[in-house]
Amino acid sequence: MNSKKIVAFVEPSFYGVSFVRAAYEQGFKIISIVSSPDNPEKYGYEGIYHDLIIADIRDEDSLYEAITNSKYHHKLDALIPATDYASHLTAKVAERLGLKGVPYEAALKSRNKDLAREAYADHDVPSAKFKKIKTYEEAVLAAGEIGYPIVLKPTNASSSQKVFFINSSSELEQAMADIVDFKETYMNFKVREEYLIEEYLNGQEFSVELFLQDGNPIFAAVTEKTTSPLPYFVEIVHTLPTSVYSERQEDIVNTAVSALRAIGLINGPSHVEVKLTDKGPRIIEVNGRPGGDNISSDLLIQALGFDIFKATVHYYLDLPIDIHTHQNRAASVAYLIADKAGTVSTIRGLEHIEDHANVVRSHISVQSGDQIVVPKSSDDRLGYVITIGNTPTEARESALAVIRNIELVYS
Repeated sequence: MNSKKIVAFVEPSFYGVSFVRAAYEQGFKIISIVSSPDNPEKYGYEGIYHDLIIADIRDEDSLYEAITNSKYHHKLDALIPATDYASHLTAKVAERLGLKGVPYEAALKSRNKDLAREAYADHDVPSAKFKKIKTYEEAVLAAGEIGYPIVLKPTNASSSQKVFFINSSSELEQAMADIVDFKETYMNFKVREEYLIEEYLNGQEFSVELFLQDGNPIFAAVTEKTTSPLPYFVEIVHTLPTSVYSERQEDIVNTAVSALRAIGLINGPSHVEVKLTDKGPRIIEVNGRPGGDNISSDLLIQALGFDIFKATVHYYLDLPIDIHTHQNRAASVAYLIADKAGTVSTIRGLEHIEDHANVVRSHISVQSGDQIVVPKSSDDRLGYVITIGNTPTEARESALAVIRNIELVYS
């Protein structure tokens, strides 16, 4: 039966490669809809798909026409977004094709932080004070109303790209000059020329990995996060399950679910970012897909034995979803970052990574001769190690110990 199911993915990349692998390993026929025939090799899923359809993934009509003009018209059993940026377009095309998918308006809100914030306000979901602005003059007025410190960010980017922590009007002026020059993000998607000024939320950060059915969580796990020192917000450690505030997990999960219901994401996977402030959990943002950054592809599987990608494919195909966890341990990923800018001459400590009993996987991308910088976004990280442990603290401390043993020597 599985071999007869035809599953199409829109531009698998980053976390989306795990979708392809999960579907391929179950024997489904995999069609990848891509902007370039080079992308399977570029993103690392060469050999685990069956056919390509070429389309402009930034354009709804191009996606729709590429499918309807292909030999797979009326034959697809599922159309699944495998990159954040095309999720709302994929939802719209799925509606036009009569295929199961996320409601378009819900996908649109999850891709646009201003629309999501408005939905949270309408439904009394605890969030951050915010104002949408276009110009420096509007930004100054918004900052005055909200009060410093504030956060300035694009409405439709990700990976902490051009997210600024701001303490004063002079910092705001400089950040606005920078952000207005940010015109394109990953895969040449356009950055909207509307931005958010938000209240800075102080507190421990988490993400909630969820699978909803009719608005109710049938799976939930809370991931503890560590971010880089201000003024940047680069995520440098994830630990699942959390090693801190475990007694607040129910509150954190309930807040995340309320945000998903507010924007209409009531079925399937999601990755919701939350801060636990002195006023309780507050929503940072919602993503209507499995968590990236090795959380869903590695930590969920290593810690709990739960494959959210397989569950999502089954959801789209109306097949039984196995949400049972098969393990009870913890996992953590720690990222290597630079503490100063410069040119790397030598990297010490790499030979000890595999010697650590708790390491299950690692990838170090920095090499001698590379120019490196203090990270401003996830793109500036230099590699990672993934560890397991009997407890979250053991997993986290193991990952940190390995990362701290790596020394970057500058020329």
